[in-house]
Amino acid sequence: MTQRDYQKAMEEFTPAPGLRERVQAAVEERETPRARPRPLRTLLIAAAVCFALVGTAFAASPGLRDLLAEALGGFAPYAQEQDGGTQTWNGFEFKVLSALADENMLQVYVQARDLEGRGRLDIHGDTWLQECPMFGVAGVKSGVETTGGSGRTTYNHYDETTQTAVVVYTRWDAGMEDLSGAELRVDTVRNMMDDSRNAAVKIPLHVEITDSRAILRDIQVDGVRVEELRLSPLSVTAMIRLEDGYTRSGLDTTFLVRLKDGTQVKTEYDNASGHGNYKASGGGYELEALVWNLADPVEPDQVAGVYIGEEYFPVK
Repeated sequence: MTQRDYQKAMEEFTPAPGLRERVQAAVEERETPRARPRPLRTLLIAAAVCFALVGTAFAASPGLRDLLAEALGGFAPYAQEQDGGTQTWNGFEFKVLSALADENMLQVYVQARDLEGRGRLDIHGDTWLQECPMFGVAGVKSGVETTGGSGRTTYNHYDETTQTAVVVYTRWDAGMEDLSGAELRVDTVRNMMDDSRNAAVKIPLHVEITDSRAILRDIQVDGVRVEELRLSPLSVTAMIRLEDGYTRSGLDTTFLVRLKDGTQVKTEYDNASGHGNYKASGGGYELEALVWNLADPVEPDQVAGVYIGEEYFPVK
């Protein structure tokens, strides 16, 4: 996770309400001097207090289903349930819940729980930065020669009562066409950087790729030639030809989709979500794929046009 991603997660993360204050209030209420109740009444009061505390705990701690729904948002219809079992390592428990993908972007939603109860999945805690696990995906087959890519892990969706997080790992790569051999890998940062093939945790993924299609071809944006602009319900990708020693695109900018009904859909962070470089098959030239994650799903046949920066391009 980059510093920028960490800051973004800090800005967006809202911790679950604490239970300590409610429990303390209940205890203080129980300790207030009162007339001594009869035995039956004592049992009833004790049962009522226990029920109140249990109810408070459930109210303060959203269930796993709620955390996952919060993480998926409007993309829930495109998510594919996973059943890779549960694995434990280094005092953590991991289970892949769901995943979604198109040809340039893959997102995996993982339940992670701190079995040691030390708050290591809480981005506001003292131990998160030093001990949080690192995630990655391997075994992706691409239809083009990949020369780069990027990934991001966010811990935004966290329940402090159960010390459980729905961790979202995103990988951007170009031309992904087969995910049948893909697997999620988990280990320490050092071990993953040294050689992710030896990762302590490996969980198989079973993900079908959501189709995308070209909505624009051969356009100029601020002097940058966009060979093709591809859109899926999940993301939009600008494929840029690298010419004259130009090694990075100038399109790290805002992107907006305008639908036929007049509504507009932004990207996840109002800027470039990630990027990956690759060489086009048989083209003889190099392309850079710049990928934006959409804030809400978009059906390509409902698109009227797109804004790239301040320029508008109608889609026919």
